[in-house]
Amino acid sequence: MDILGLLQQNQWAGPYIKAVLILIGAFLVISIIGRYLKKLLIASTLPADAQLILRSIVVYFLWFSVLMYITRELNLQEILVPLIGASFLVGAAVALAVKDVLSDAVSGVFIILDKHFNIGDEIETLNHRGEIVSVTLRKTRIRTGENTIVVMPNGKIDSAGWTLHEKRPPNK
Repeated sequence: MDILGLLQQNQWAGPYIKAVLILIGAFLVISIIGRYLKKLLIASTLPADAQLILRSIVVYFLWFSVLMYITRELNLQEILVPLIGASFLVGAAVALAVKDVLSDAVSGVFIILDKHFNIGDEIETLNHRGEIVSVTLRKTRIRTGENTIVVMPNGKIDSAGWTLHEKRPPNK
């Protein structure tokens, strides 16, 4: 017996079988899109952290769309509204819990994309002066005159500001 005959015999099971088939298809399609997006982003100039965040956002959005479609197919709209409300509450709670990390990440994206300073530049910020060693999505590292590495969150650097100094000539 084929799938179509099975669906006609069991009217109640039809939407559920369709939902399972949609989930399997969505898994395959979203996996392919994720791999393609990863290759596309690796070729870009975005930092690895930003690439991961962007890829995750796209994948989560696709899964959310698939789940909304399945909810509609199974006539579960009555559950949908409270579910969306609850997800917004959970999202708000998580956002509040990780607000410093999100602040550092967003500030890091702006620092990296705006290119106000580069590795090797000398800056002064948060009562530290030194040469930029590395800039990641969340943190910036500078080497002070005492050869100490200071790690600072990007959110604090962005809110406090910085002074970019001319490079010192090497001591001879």
